[in-house]
Amino acid sequence: MKNTLIATCFALATIGGCARFQPTTPATDYTPTAQLQSVTLKNSSIHYDPAVLAPGVPRSEVQAKLGDPNDTETADDGIVEDVYAFYPDGDKFVNPTIRPRNIALGVFTGGASVVIRQLRLAHAEKKLTLYYVRYGADDRIASVRVVPPDSSGVSTPSAAPSKIE
Repeated sequence: MKNTLIATCFALATIGGCARFQPTTPATDYTPTAQLQSVTLKNSSIHYDPAVLAPGVPRSEVQAKLGDPNDTETADDGIVEDVYAFYPDGDKFVNPTIRPRNIALGVFTGGASVVIRQLRLAHAEKKLTLYYVRYGADDRIASVRVVPPDSSGVSTPSAAPSKIE
């Protein structure tokens, strides 16, 4: 019993360390659409558009077309960088959230559901193309850095923007 518990904890820690977009925020949207996106980790209503990721495009236009970024960081000098993640078919990746069902499943399955969820998340992340969008002081795109999917044979969404760093 003790060895099984140790093995489970080790597996959870190992798998948890592999994921880029960890579910750290509790879910606040419980609409049917949000529930579906939580399960599929996709938002099929938002598609990758290379034209909007061109230098000089305002941040407000990028967010209007691509939705909220998957992650945002602000450097010490005030430069903002948004990260957008898209599947090869152009659908936007939805960050996982902590939902009551996940907690209940984790308790009732002794952690097995958490392991499966993390494996599924890690598998999905291998398919993602990440777009690191840096904005200048005028809140317009200064540069875009594209990080292709980890696994070979997986393509990036549609066409690439015209000018990428």
